[in-house]
Amino acid sequence: MTLNLARHRVLAAAILSLAVAASISPGTVAAQESDSWEFRVTPYLWMLGLDGTTAVLGDDADVDASFSDILDLLNIALSVNMELSKGNVFFVMDVMYAALETDFAGPDPIGGDIDIELIIADLSVGFKVNENFDLYAGARLYDQEIGITPNMMSKVTLGDDWTDFILGFRVHNDMSEKWSFMAKLDGAVSGDSESAWYVQAVFLRHFSKNRHLDLGWRYYDVDYESGSGLTRFKWDVAHSGPVIGYSWEF
Repeated sequence: MTLNLARHRVLAAAILSLAVAASISPGTVAAQESDSWEFRVTPYLWMLGLDGTTAVLGDDADVDASFSDILDLLNIALSVNMELSKGNVFFVMDVMYAALETDFAGPDPIGGDIDIELIIADLSVGFKVNENFDLYAGARLYDQEIGITPNMMSKVTLGDDWTDFILGFRVHNDMSEKWSFMAKLDGAVSGDSESAWYVQAVFLRHFSKNRHLDLGWRYYDVDYESGSGLTRFKWDVAHSGPVIGYSWEF
């Protein structure tokens, strides 16, 4: 058994054990079932920074970019989280898209433009074990494309895409009439990456029954590598930063 497979199996066993423990713990209350579909949509901004290692022409290179660094290069960023639920079953889709642009220069006539497109998309299905604990499973796609266009030359496209199958849980609790808390943790139990971990903690400020402001922090660490030689691609990077969003529930 490879170390990568062993890690995936340990993660799956740990999360399933938590689910079983939550479902049989005394004092827990089963989630209330609803006969109608409920829908929530949350546009949000993830003010992420990057820290880790990538590969340039086959050699490792450091990645160290704060949110302000990324903001200087940002053309557009779109992020949304949506959840559809009925009874104890729920479906979640989360999509983040960002497009960045910069240029590079050297001795004339060396120079050109660099375009970067990034997509992180999740699709998962879950079950409400009780009123405070949910279990979910799904898939996460990471698509990164880097276009380099030297002066007076054609565009060169780099990057890669990969998919991980994830297993995770989330906990939530009402703190007061106007405040509640939600946290989630998941990891790759199979897929293309060597390892992937995702953690998020959010405080919700409720303005009405179906509207709330979301304030929190998200951390996503992924280690992926493919190819060899000059075409070797590596993305062993931690993505982390504050998250702010606004939710409507229907």
